[in-house]
Amino acid sequence: MKSKISLKYACLALISAASALFTSCDDFIMEKEGDCAVKYRVKFVYDMNLKWADAFSSEVNSVNLYAFDSDGVFYKEFTASGEALANPDFYIELDLPAGDYELVAWCGLVNPGAPEESFTVTTPQAGVTRLDDFICSLNTTAVRSGETGPVSDERLYFLYHGNLAVNLPDTQDGETYYYTMPLVKDTNHIRIILQELASDEDMIPSDYDISIEAANGLMAYNNDLLPSPVITYRPWAQVQDEVGVGRVDVANGEIKYVKGIIADLSVARIMASQTDSFNLVVRKADSQELIASVPIIKYALLAKKYYELAYNHKMTDQELLDREDEYVMTFFLEKGKWIDAYVDILQWRIISEDYEIGDKK
Repeated sequence: MKSKISLKYACLALISAASALFTSCDDFIMEKEGDCAVKYRVKFVYDMNLKWADAFSSEVNSVNLYAFDSDGVFYKEFTASGEALANPDFYIELDLPAGDYELVAWCGLVNPGAPEESFTVTTPQAGVTRLDDFICSLNTTAVRSGETGPVSDERLYFLYHGNLAVNLPDTQDGETYYYTMPLVKDTNHIRIILQELASDEDMIPSDYDISIEAANGLMAYNNDLLPSPVITYRPWAQVQDEVGVGRVDVANGEIKYVKGIIADLSVARIMASQTDSFNLVVRKADSQELIASVPIIKYALLAKKYYELAYNHKMTDQELLDREDEYVMTFFLEKGKWIDAYVDILQWRIISEDYEIGDKK
């Protein structure tokens, strides 16, 4: 009888101990797992490009992530930068109570060693700042003499945007919940090439005034453009170089290359809704005589059908503008006047007589 009683109490003790081990997340059996607190983690993906490949770890060098509560009021900011972002497993741990949140990411605001940053966001105040008041703005120089608005003539640091609504479950199951934040690149490099076809003289960079005019200096939390002054973008580099189109010399039959002009400009977000107000302007520097005024978005979209064929992927106008961030366009002049019949865009020669400008088919 005694042995039976002892065995009974021994079994009860083992059951009680086992129960304690499985119900307490602090016991040694959970040591490798940590405690039972739920974890919320945000990973970032930048594959909105024409390679359809995630370039986050190779391009992005800083992250600012802002959490707004279910009422659209700012709650908390999370930041990361440096080598940690190059890790393919990089994530930001959300130290937030369970609930619904609107997450807004601006990546690339902070660039170590930069004399001046390219963009600034509203400094949010917890419990005060609302989503609709949270704005990202391009840093421009003051209005100059002869200009009608602010000027941007610097090479812009890359900027990326993300926006994601998440639900953080209220549980103590010890699970780790992952959320993926897709990013869109908001900065663009535009290379303008000018070539004179009717002269044997090299073009001189200082003879031409090249700019892009666009009202795209303010971006909302969802990356839509907000009303802003027209910004004059000017080249951060404008040089003379051979530009690839030669002519046969009548005297000896040799191909002669005449140097043209290459101008590099950085511009902020490009949206299809601004098709009629995003213009390249080329003037003679001395007289300010207008050589060309080009609706640059319309011309950029002319290459859409070629990319759709190349990648077998139908795109909206905006998707192409979001995927492409490098635009190379060659415009041809004849005795100083723009020949608008054809233009090279993104390595494609577009004959505008055969393709209606702005055609979306």
